[in-house]
Amino acid sequence: MDRPVTRAHVRSALLALLLAVAPSLVLAGGAGGVTFSAEAYRDHVKRLASDEWGGRGPGQEGIEKAAEYIADHFKAHGLKPAGDNGTYFQSFDIRRGKNLVRDKADFKVEGLDAAWKVDADWRPLPFSALGDIEGPLAFAGYGISAERYNFDDYAGFDATGKVLLMMRYEPKDADPNAVFGGSTPSSHSMFSRKARIAADKGAKAIIIVNPPNRDPDKDELYEFSSRFARQSYELPMIQVKREVAEALLKRAGMPDLATLTQELDEGRQSLSTDLKGVKVRIATGLEANVIKARNVIGLLPGAGQTDELIVIGAHYDHLGMRDEEDKTIIYNGADDNASGTSGVLELVTAFSHQPPPRRGILFMTFSAEEMGLLGSKHFVDNPTVDYSRIKFMMNLDMIGRYRPESFEIYGADTGEGFEALAEELAGELSLQYKLGSSMFGNSDHASFYEKGTPVMFPFTGLHEEYHKPEDDWELINAEGATQVLQFAYRLSHRMAMAEQGPVYKERGRARRNSPAAAAAEQAAREQAAENQPAKPQTPPAEPPAPPRRARVRLGIMPSYAESDEPGMLVESVVPNQPAAQAGMKDGDRIIQIGDKDIGDVQEYMAAMSAFNPGDEVQIVVRRQGEKVTLKVKLAGPDGPK
Repeated sequence: MDRPVTRAHVRSALLALLLAVAPSLVLAGGAGGVTFSAEAYRDHVKRLASDEWGGRGPGQEGIEKAAEYIADHFKAHGLKPAGDNGTYFQSFDIRRGKNLVRDKADFKVEGLDAAWKVDADWRPLPFSALGDIEGPLAFAGYGISAERYNFDDYAGFDATGKVLLMMRYEPKDADPNAVFGGSTPSSHSMFSRKARIAADKGAKAIIIVNPPNRDPDKDELYEFSSRFARQSYELPMIQVKREVAEALLKRAGMPDLATLTQELDEGRQSLSTDLKGVKVRIATGLEANVIKARNVIGLLPGAGQTDELIVIGAHYDHLGMRDEEDKTIIYNGADDNASGTSGVLELVTAFSHQPPPRRGILFMTFSAEEMGLLGSKHFVDNPTVDYSRIKFMMNLDMIGRYRPESFEIYGADTGEGFEALAEELAGELSLQYKLGSSMFGNSDHASFYEKGTPVMFPFTGLHEEYHKPEDDWELINAEGATQVLQFAYRLSHRMAMAEQGPVYKERGRARRNSPAAAAAEQAAREQAAENQPAKPQTPPAEPPAPPRRARVRLGIMPSYAESDEPGMLVESVVPNQPAAQAGMKDGDRIIQIGDKDIGDVQEYMAAMSAFNPGDEVQIVVRRQGEKVTLKVKLAGPDGPK
């Protein structure tokens, strides 16, 4: 049926005629008349950041309520479903650590009738690799190979294909004058280093036991903590009580633990040997913890002149609920990122009441950003539309604490003319702003930029409540957020209406400015936990502090995805930066920096926080199964001088 011609149709035709002769990115009419309601914005934030929705943690009930709320808003404003199978949702799985299924955990020794029980007599370590193993048992001392200290438990011993029984810690670790760390444990005492060396020597698994001279009245098993289960070392690893280890040694006709410990502490010769006739079978009982997550995606169709699209996105997840000090704490994440999600919802409302733009707009809210941009990465790797149609992405993350002196715009160097455009639009609104001096890459726009899409990211700044339970809706500056939304609307309207889409500008790759200092504190806690008697592990009373700029720059984008393989995967190497100049390549896995073993991205950040610009550091990477040693001269945060 033919539709009557309305003023809106006439205005659309005039706009199309104007754009046909206008240069790229010249403002079309219609952007200046849109206003935003602080009250409506605040209502969205209050709902999303309510205790009822429990901090929107992936895998928790509250985030599912938030997803339905967002989808209902998309539907109510006429957006077409743009997720999977005609829905508003794009589903994906998150591998998040491991679960201990105790009914599946089993530890047996061939020929022994002992019925050792998980948790009572033995327990898998939380950073153990998955899998069941069996093999001949051997004693491997402390599992240390330290050429610098002339101490090598593997000297003259072949560990290939064997399960290694080894002691925790390091020789004479209670002696302040010890050759190793003494009262300050060295890296040789860490589980991660013992696992890496054992794997390099060809071992199949590790059995850890507390040495008898360390807290002799206590023999506690390391707690299976979900916090440490997020990483996996190279091998299956369990810990046994001393009486279990004594039974294994006795069966092989070996001296007891006290004798072996004394000999190892007083001498430096290897005592490692096969435990003849002892074969073990271990079912760790560990299974990957898989969380179901959903992005929410709706399409506002364009006017039909082109099939191109722009993206307006925000992550809607946060840290959820955590058990701390015998009570459940809710991290509501009002600014991070109910503020940005509410901004997307208000922009949906605004655009849906205007004539269709030249380009269609994909409105997206991503899950699992806090776990490493997993939702946005999943979309760009598995787009629900032809990705080549996407010409621009605007990300809204933490826009709820507006102050004129703290408003920043990132991404102006990712597209031709973006810096001038930001100046023009901010000028129209009398907004004071600063251009981000480098690509702030720890949010979802980074996933799009890595695919060659120009991006922009308005940001109202960090604050003391970042990643703390106190990030509540009462602290949101809703009036200030509407000013940010005015800028965001004009920017996205410009991108949607321009005759030609923005031109991608190569500037190296997006850089994640990671919270190095906070990571260092976390790594220190983990190392301390490894080198102290086992005790119940609880998350820190306060989550990591707000990120602050790192002192040094390597010039890589680390992967934040979880993996069973130890080390930190280098997702990409920035051209002309220290890593590239030293020969590092995309896909390398950093396993050691200086004398620090690197098990994951947190340990990488902790290690890097110890250096200063100009320091030369040896970095060991694993590349296609081989170790490669690189010498890198670190730059300052602004890059090489």
